[in-house]
Amino acid sequence: MKRIEELTNYIAPFKIIADIGCDHGYLIKLAFDKGLIEKAYAIDNKIGPLDNAKKNLSDYQNVTFLLSDGLDDLPLDTEVIVLSGMGGALVTKILEKNVHKLESVNRIIIEANRNSELVRKFGEEHSLTIVSEKIIEEEDIFYEIIVLEKGKMQLNPLEIKFGPVLLKDKDDMFIKKWTKQLAIYIDKKTNKLDKEIKEIKDVLNYED
Repeated sequence: MKRIEELTNYIAPFKIIADIGCDHGYLIKLAFDKGLIEKAYAIDNKIGPLDNAKKNLSDYQNVTFLLSDGLDDLPLDTEVIVLSGMGGALVTKILEKNVHKLESVNRIIIEANRNSELVRKFGEEHSLTIVSEKIIEEEDIFYEIIVLEKGKMQLNPLEIKFGPVLLKDKDDMFIKKWTKQLAIYIDKKTNKLDKEIKEIKDVLNYED
């Protein structure tokens, strides 16, 4: 899975991770296989996914499985937390609920499949700064990876919507995502989307 492979690129130099909503435990497995981590916490609020993770990680040492909601039982030695495959609204809800627990965390790796602007707003409001961003596509779904660390940032409306790093780079995947979104908006033929259409066109330097 390309999106899980990509997530592992943002773990170093830290060695202790917590995968929130660990599902099958594939991220932890890959991180161990690549020699990136020494310890992991597989956390999920559903017994089924947690059992799947236990099966897939049965040969691995230093993995603790926690049936828990979000960051409720996040161990204090966690260096990196990962929240992937969720929408930005759910990610921010999880983080807001236990925002005080982020004080001991070095890095937050988020892979949102929608509403990434909410993640950026959260970071701005809680003295977190974006150190990396990337868009990847898997099975026709675009995911935005946003990596946060401690530090203040101020974002303008365009940076909140499109991402400060992504806006600066405007790589091929950025162009692909927003060109596709532009086509969807234009196809809806509603005046309510005129502002969004103009915004995307300006960012893409789009010419009719």
